[in-house]
Amino acid sequence: MIEAQIHATDGYLLSANIYAANLSIDKNKVLIINSATAVDKKLYHHYAMYISQQGYMVITYDYRGIANSRPKKLRGFEASFLDWGKKDFEGVLNFVSQKFPSQKVVVFGHSIGGTIIGMTEKNKIISGVINIGAQTAYYKDWDKKQRRKIYFLWHIVLPFITAIFGYFPGKMLRMLEDIPKGVITQWHGRRLHENMRMQLESNGIKFYYHTYLNKLLTLGVEDDPIGTEIAIKRIHDAFESCDKELSIIKLVEVPTTKIGHFGFFSRKFKESLWQQTLTWFNAI
Repeated sequence: MIEAQIHATDGYLLSANIYAANLSIDKNKVLIINSATAVDKKLYHHYAMYISQQGYMVITYDYRGIANSRPKKLRGFEASFLDWGKKDFEGVLNFVSQKFPSQKVVVFGHSIGGTIIGMTEKNKIISGVINIGAQTAYYKDWDKKQRRKIYFLWHIVLPFITAIFGYFPGKMLRMLEDIPKGVITQWHGRRLHENMRMQLESNGIKFYYHTYLNKLLTLGVEDDPIGTEIAIKRIHDAFESCDKELSIIKLVEVPTTKIGHFGFFSRKFKESLWQQTLTWFNAI
């Protein structure tokens, strides 16, 4: 693994890790892993190592304002999940196009990492996408048993603390990473709107889900309280022009007792869930 810096489209430097492909079985493909909100790229280290050992170049990176792409002072720092898609993810796609021009590009989007794929027209260079738990933060989509708890955390606690600090101090509170205020504000504004595209397009935001024309596998997890089937279907349906399929991972089929929103990247799923995604990427 090599630590690197990648320029976003506006020049902002993003912290990235590059995992070299096993040359003995080189697949001539680059996998970009798009992180979930407030998640350090290190969450994906073992999965990235596994895929690179199977012949893929793999890139993980932190969005602006997150983990190693965080400025020294986060208070007053401007960033939104639209910036993550249009500037950061597009910058990574540009980097891959320049450094590995002859290789196919595939993407694994986790949570917001799948949602932001539709925020750049550059997505047309991607040959295959797997999204897991990608959703729009509309609270009525969440698991009914945990809906009130999640709403209280995401849409009362997080905005309140963010208003005090000028950012969300996740590390201090042992709740993942620190998060820029703009991300919290934008995500909080999504809570009551069923249709993300209609809401944001009415404010002049342009989306590019329609420009992605290749293969998409949307994955949900049976016990994910956020990425429920109805929630992930909203992003799945937004990709209106591609060859797509949607599948829900059942715990009994793995088998396991728990996966949730983050558990897919546990090494215990190397011979099951990881192998299945590798098989899918290999077919691209």
